[in-house]
Amino acid sequence: MFMNSSKLIFIFLIFFSPLISLSSSEWILSWVGMEIGMVGLLPMMILDFTSSSKEAAMKYFLIQALSSVLMLISGLMFFNYMIQSSLYIYLFLLGLSLKLGFFPGHFWVPSLVAKLGWFSNVMILGPLKIAPLGFLSLLINNFENITNLVLLLGGITTITGAILGNNQSTVRGMLGSSSISHSGWMLVSMKFGFLWMYLFSYLIILSFIFMGLYYMDMMGVGVMIFSLSGLPPYFMFLMKMKVLWFITVSLEYMILFLMILSSVISLNFYLKFI
Repeated sequence: MFMNSSKLIFIFLIFFSPLISLSSSEWILSWVGMEIGMVGLLPMMILDFTSSSKEAAMKYFLIQALSSVLMLISGLMFFNYMIQSSLYIYLFLLGLSLKLGFFPGHFWVPSLVAKLGWFSNVMILGPLKIAPLGFLSLLINNFENITNLVLLLGGITTITGAILGNNQSTVRGMLGSSSISHSGWMLVSMKFGFLWMYLFSYLIILSFIFMGLYYMDMMGVGVMIFSLSGLPPYFMFLMKMKVLWFITVSLEYMILFLMILSSVISLNFYLKFI
């Protein structure tokens, strides 16, 4: 009974986290909301009662702590003390990249996901992305000078995730690399106001994949992986085509090339696990 009650509290904290972050008018409260999500997830990792999950929990804590410190210090300097230096906004973006797992803070995702249980993976790759992505979206809307940088990071992230995915030998590792690649698509979609549609489409498909893995429904998992890959006529194909159309209209041809190349490279590792 105690275990079930404690788990419910932790799950509540995880899902309460994006509500605080996205409804706050102050950046520091958004930061607090992100930390609440981490506080809710860490005990869930430890409660898996395996040595690998405890090791992963420690690694996750250290990475998220570094991310939080970077965001707090650079945020105080940039937003509160109004020191308009590019260094602080770049440090803030670095902190967000560590929290979200996009380039250049992507390195921890595949190895961590490979050691965790399914529930912890769903939370890391899904709901805990909502608050940081929402904050980053507001950031590029208010500071247009970083829009092109975020766009470039998105393109590089998709390629990075695609390359890492081809080096994975487990389904968990593949989904971690896939998450990196899709994070890149989400970064690019921010510029065109398409973030939430893409994000929630990804979350729905990811949830079905983990449900299929939990219930050993391999046919259902295969269909959902097809959808995640962006192959027609599945739903993520429509999402990716919409993003590519936005990029084409805005004449961002280098980003367009990176996104198409990453999709082709990614297809190889998706098909390997079907």
